[in-house]
Amino acid sequence: MQTTDTINYEKFGFDGDKYVKIQSEAILDRISKFKTRLYLEIGWKFLYDTHASRVLPGFFVDSKKKIFSSLKDKADIIFCMNAIDLKNNRQLSSEDIWYKEYCLSMINDIKKEIGLTPKVSLNRVNENNKSIANQFKDELENLWIKSYLRYDIAWYPSDTKKVLSETGYGSDDYIEVEKDLVLVTWAASSSWKMSTCLGQIYHEVISWKDSGYSKYETFPIWNRELSHPVNLAYEAATADIWDYNAIDTYHEKAYGEISINYNRDVEAFEIVRDLADSFLPEDNFTRSYKSPTDMGINMAWFCITDEQVVKKACEEEIDRRYNWYKEVIDRWDGDSIWLERCDKLKERL
Repeated sequence: MQTTDTINYEKFGFDGDKYVKIQSEAILDRISKFKTRLYLEIGWKFLYDTHASRVLPGFFVDSKKKIFSSLKDKADIIFCMNAIDLKNNRQLSSEDIWYKEYCLSMINDIKKEIGLTPKVSLNRVNENNKSIANQFKDELENLWIKSYLRYDIAWYPSDTKKVLSETGYGSDDYIEVEKDLVLVTWAASSSWKMSTCLGQIYHEVISWKDSGYSKYETFPIWNRELSHPVNLAYEAATADIWDYNAIDTYHEKAYGEISINYNRDVEAFEIVRDLADSFLPEDNFTRSYKSPTDMGINMAWFCITDEQVVKKACEEEIDRRYNWYKEVIDRWDGDSIWLERCDKLKERL
């Protein structure tokens, strides 16, 4: 569950201008590692990050919008949807809106705020939803929005040979992009952003192009301890989707340094590593990633100016999340384990 609430802090602990500058520079540096383009998966919200603005006082709620707008001359955008959710018209309880309408609204917001029209990737197309996926594709085309179909792959991602074949990624539409940077965003969970990135890279590699993958990250803060309030606050924010932070054991093994990541990025790294080792040329920079931390781009910690201010804001955020979850549960629309997780996080403070 997420909220649109922001807080007008009197005292800041984070340099928002510095963050926009050095995060943009880090993205440009990562683009330079590839001869063709970088597919950058966007974690969390695409335009506005209200959670970050609450736990990092001084963080601009529209930091991503500022960064992506500054890069738009170099960028294409792919908006990922799940054809299964489209067929079921999944209701996004946190937004109280139906899936199709929500997606169209997000696409229009991106066009308005960034000035780029996303290409739409309709993922997980199968015999049960292909008809409605094609209908929606026609609807998007009538709105001058290009859309493409990507198909369910049996035993994805474990059957690497099948995934990396003409009947795997090879059967998907290639999404026509031209720029050095492709921002890959989503409608909701299970939108298959990473698969979209890797499928595009597969199509380009077999055409002798050098493209790569990375993730835009803000939380958890990789170079702070696991029990730091900013990382505990992130766990509280994702208690309802069962995320948890963990030590990046890959990073520790490779560099002898402790780094913090979270469960889904660890799982994602394993998929990226296995597929990259199977089909990317040895000099492709994606193959140099030794850990989930390497895979991400996250400069947030270097912009903190007053750690005590940040810690206090994070402690208040955990209490705030607890109260939000309790309201949902009181409406019979939640799980008491969310409160239990917040209680345990407060104990760890």
